[in-house]
Amino acid sequence: MTDRRNAEAGIRLRRAAACTVTAVLLSAILAGAAAPPAGAGTPSSLPEQVLTELRAAHAARAQLAKDRDAWAMEKERLELLASAVRGEAERHRAIAEKTRREEADLASRVQRLQADRQRLEQVEAMIDSLAERIEKALADLATASLPGTVPRDAATGITDPAQRLAAAAGRLAEARLRARRSSVELVVGHFGKQEVTVRLLRAGAVAAWWMTLDGSQAGAAAVEDGRLVLRRSETPDEATAVRKAFAIADGHAPPDWILLPVQANEAP
Repeated sequence: MTDRRNAEAGIRLRRAAACTVTAVLLSAILAGAAAPPAGAGTPSSLPEQVLTELRAAHAARAQLAKDRDAWAMEKERLELLASAVRGEAERHRAIAEKTRREEADLASRVQRLQADRQRLEQVEAMIDSLAERIEKALADLATASLPGTVPRDAATGITDPAQRLAAAAGRLAEARLRARRSSVELVVGHFGKQEVTVRLLRAGAVAAWWMTLDGSQAGAAAVEDGRLVLRRSETPDEATAVRKAFAIADGHAPPDWILLPVQANEAP
């Protein structure tokens, strides 16, 4: 639109210059026709007028060319500026699109992480429940088993479900090993309502025999109603056999076949 206005202004300027030149020429002709004969004593000013008009027309054309060049430079500058603005706008659109994609990816990752966390919480709840069941079963087994068969619970302060289950599983495995092995332990038994500290020789989880600390008394032992009940040997030979079994277990006597009295233990 601006180019069109500039072109129309140039056309009007050229027309004005042409009209001016024409008017000057007509004035010169008319003046020549009405001028007095040569030698009348008044010099003619027509050449100067024509020259002035020509100079004015030349100045107008020069200004028009200058304005046209200035407009061309301004147009080029504006085009470069518009191109730069379009490029910057395109760059910002690309950045915005990339940001939207990243936000969508992040939202998707957050959803997946939340789903994974929910599944993890469910698995942890299952593991914790399983560990609690194992611990309860071991506690019941310890109450009905001979002392030393089930190891003590060392996972009381553990809150992590995986570590708690690992501790319970380790305790269960240790209980299975102890159920197949023999050991000598210091325990508290019961003669009726009387509590006595004795040494207990346990043959796995099947049977056990006891002996006082001074070795004066001995016999068989079993768990009844959650208590370790002690039974004295009925004959001196039985007491001697029990003492010999303790000596073999302690390494004070060589291995030998011994017939020991047996007291039935409650089934766990």
